[in-house]
Amino acid sequence: MKDTITPEQSSPDAETSEEDRSHLPLSDLLDQFAAEVGERVSLSDLMLSFGSRATLALLLIFGILNILPNPPGSSAVLGLPMLYLSVALIRDRAPVFPRAILRRSLSGSVFSAIATRATPILRRFERIMHPRFEPLIEGFASRVTGALCLVLAFILVLPIPLGNIPPAACMCLLALAAIARDGVWVLIGWAASLLCIALLSGATIATIHFIAQFVLRLSA
Repeated sequence: MKDTITPEQSSPDAETSEEDRSHLPLSDLLDQFAAEVGERVSLSDLMLSFGSRATLALLLIFGILNILPNPPGSSAVLGLPMLYLSVALIRDRAPVFPRAILRRSLSGSVFSAIATRATPILRRFERIMHPRFEPLIEGFASRVTGALCLVLAFILVLPIPLGNIPPAACMCLLALAAIARDGVWVLIGWAASLLCIALLSGATIATIHFIAQFVLRLSA
């Protein structure tokens, strides 16, 4: 059996906790989680905290992590969960991760610092986003969002200099719009994502070609 886990499998009490917090804005949930965080923060902890909104919330959090300055090559690690999350959006199901990924953790103090910087920006977006054109949030439209995120996540994990920031920013925008159930901002996110994919397609193809040539030389 594949060594994977979902939020439902990891905690029987997750549903009760989600009922208590389902009405809270994401910025408040993030603040609340950062205030209660321990020494380390794992992906599993985040999934349990955000409950039914875990897929979009995690897409946003990993998007923020990829926008922040990181050591070279870190986008390949931080981008991997975003591939799983994008597939979950396409399938319209809860994300399923290998246990090895779920157990990866981040320093609690680092997470709190990120949350402190991110929540004021989130609150600005929450003030201008509100539910409208909701058919663009559900069903086939949600799968379109997931497909765009999957392409963006694939570009993000490639070793393209500064190529992680535009895809991550687009995924943050799509996640925020979907959480707010704002179809207008979803359309803006789609347009930004297509533009990003078009602009980075040349670099993506060149990078894939370089990697393929490198592997062929190693195996020769």
